[in-house]
Amino acid sequence: MGFWHRLEEVRDHGDVLRHPFYTRWSAGELSADELSVYSGQYRHAVVALAAASAGAARAAEPEVAAELWEHASEEADHVALWDGFVHAVGGSTSARALPETAACAETWGRTERPLLESLVALYVIEAAQPAIAEAKRVGLRDHYGIAEPSATAYFDVHVERDVEHAAAGRELIEARLGAADEDALLGAAESVLVANWRLLDGVQSA
Repeated sequence: MGFWHRLEEVRDHGDVLRHPFYTRWSAGELSADELSVYSGQYRHAVVALAAASAGAARAAEPEVAAELWEHASEEADHVALWDGFVHAVGGSTSARALPETAACAETWGRTERPLLESLVALYVIEAAQPAIAEAKRVGLRDHYGIAEPSATAYFDVHVERDVEHAAAGRELIEARLGAADEDALLGAAESVLVANWRLLDGVQSA
């Protein structure tokens, strides 16, 4: 079984769109308070993703570092887009992280990974984002009356931009697979997906 097939199995197993919090989001069953809490908690993951992107850029060889720094700059800019959603649902941009959130942010934002593990971790996060972002913005519009551009900008961007990011990441990974430890790469992928799932567990229990 090839690496990409195995990675898709990991991604499918960790698909957060099947998490009860997101299924309730899409069904219009979340309360205003739940959306508010979620917005402040997931912000920590958005910040961690920017940190992970910067870490990958620092670890990269010169011929790809510029591309990865551009990616990292985008992710840093996206924190402000997320804050538009936070404000729209009455959340706090300085919300203290729940334990599950802190663990997710630590896992996502880990910068000491080898470059290839970082690329794989970023890939599985970003490859999932278009479908997740679409489900979120449709739910916000159809069930919660939230459709202002400032509130949905983060999701609007990620529906399209992360298709491109994931494709670019896949190319970088493919060029480096060679004699790589595939089990370690799959472990890195699984860790970030499990961390995301547990973040949602924490929000749902809050």
